Amino acid sequence: MSDKTWETKKPLEILQRSIDSEIIVRLKDGTEYVGNLIETDSYMNMIISDAKEMQNGQLVARFGEIFIRGNNILYIKPQNAVL
Repeated sequence: MSDKTWETKKPLEILQRSIDSEIIVRLKDGTEYVGNLIETDSYMNMIISDAKEMQNGQLVARFGEIFIRGNNILYIKPQNAVL
C-alpha cells in the first residue's frame, strides 16, 4: 500500500462548491444543459442560469433560468470546482 492519504470526496459537497460556476448536466433522456449553477439541494435538484440546451453537441435552445429535478439527472460535470 502507498503512503498517500486518501481524502473522501462527497458528491453533495463538490456540488455545493460548484455554485456560481459553470456545470454540465446530462439528463437520462440524453439532453445536456450547460450553464451557471445558482442553487442546489440535498436531492440534487438545481437551478441553472444562462442555460443552453444541447442535443448531440448541437445548441437547441437558450434559457434564462431553468430548474432540473435531481431524479432526472444522469451525471453532473462541474467545470471549475475544486475536486
